[in-house]
Amino acid sequence: MNAEYERHKPLWDYVSDCYEGSGRIKYGPNALSYLPMSSLERDELCLRGTSFEDSRFSFRRRIASYENFFRPVIDDIVGLMQRNPATVRFGVASDEESPSEVRDLRDWGNRFNDGLAGLKSRLNFAQILFGRYGMLLDVVADCNGLDPKFCIVEYPAQKILDGMVEETPCTQFGALRWALLDESTQRFCPKTKEWRDVRRLRLLALDARERYYAAVFEGKDADAQWRAFDIAEPVGSNVVYPTFKGQTLDFVPFTVCNAADLGVARWSTPPYLDVARLAVENYVVDSWYKMGLYQHATPTLAVCNAARESNDVRLGGVVWPRGSGSNPVSVSILETNGAGLAELRHAKSELKETLRYTSVRELLDKAGANSSGDALRLRTASGTVAVATIDKTGARAIEEQLCFASRWAGASVEETQRRIAYLPDTSYVGAEFALEAVVDLLKTNGETRALSNRNVYAFLEKAAPGVLPSFEDNEEQKKEDARYGQTD
Repeated sequence: MNAEYERHKPLWDYVSDCYEGSGRIKYGPNALSYLPMSSLERDELCLRGTSFEDSRFSFRRRIASYENFFRPVIDDIVGLMQRNPATVRFGVASDEESPSEVRDLRDWGNRFNDGLAGLKSRLNFAQILFGRYGMLLDVVADCNGLDPKFCIVEYPAQKILDGMVEETPCTQFGALRWALLDESTQRFCPKTKEWRDVRRLRLLALDARERYYAAVFEGKDADAQWRAFDIAEPVGSNVVYPTFKGQTLDFVPFTVCNAADLGVARWSTPPYLDVARLAVENYVVDSWYKMGLYQHATPTLAVCNAARESNDVRLGGVVWPRGSGSNPVSVSILETNGAGLAELRHAKSELKETLRYTSVRELLDKAGANSSGDALRLRTASGTVAVATIDKTGARAIEEQLCFASRWAGASVEETQRRIAYLPDTSYVGAEFALEAVVDLLKTNGETRALSNRNVYAFLEKAAPGVLPSFEDNEEQKKEDARYGQTD
């Protein structure tokens, strides 16, 4: 297995658990790593033989609250990236320049049948949450093997096991030499009426003659089959050379999209991993805070030098102790000063305060993806990766898949580069306009008339989004004001 994959896999599991919520954090397979035991709690289980369910640690975990402020951060950013539809083009003069099979990808083209808009939403989500996503251009046909169509098959980060690129690719299109994908799944057995796990690997590669093929390894020995396989000289019934209308490829139509770049050999840390860690740290502090409240919030009655006459003593009642011996009876209330609880509460507040520097929700003034205007005039970043950069990288990945389809449908590299374009609208991170700049522009244009009235108005709309009506409505209003002699 690729060493980088082994290093990133725990991070993907971490952010996935944090996004899913308390069920995974408190009781999932990694629960003990999110809420570690103290030495005293470990001794209670190991040395005293206390059962896990009756232990102090189990109680602390049950009363702790995992506040999932990681999920809204991810959802808000992904929603922001879907706010403006992307522009897709299949030709210079007309989209008809590309075959219908290529254009069909805009409207369906995946197993969800939701076109490029749905693909972009899932891709952006994976980029923001994991920092990695894979897309394979495949060919599907009807039950008779007729009517072939293109389909973009999607692979989450955990399914892209390994791969290699050529530093100096032999083909004109794409540099990927091979990629190994995990397609393991569960299958239902009609006889036993049970689901069973099936190990399945798929290899996408170029052979020694630069021809694209796919090989499938399935069963208990799938990994052994893969290790014994010759990538350059593929042999076996599990090897298929995909074709579209009789045409094969000289490149691998697989795209790996990371947070800020493309390529199977490039790796991205989950962009908002720091927010996930803040959520877990807050969960740990909350567990000790709740435990402290349980142990110290109720005062303890202490009775000294007195005989115990009854076990039936309730809160709010009166104790009448009978002296024992010559020493006087002493009754007092034991209470803590709560300084430790105050510090824990302060620690929780500090952790949440840190979100101000990482959470897009705070930067959007809690307006979410529907915010507009100046509230979206920002570059939201955690670490070094900005939202607009992620969005543009995802668009490049989708454009590459469309280019693969164009090439497979018979277009040349030059024709494909001229026809195909997929451009995101990142105006939600628009540039800030200063009032002085607007005044200077209007003054300069009044002297030079370099811009038309419509272009000037477009500039004003950008400077004050959501405030001005349309250009046509504004013109009508100006005529109406002039008719009634109004100047303001």
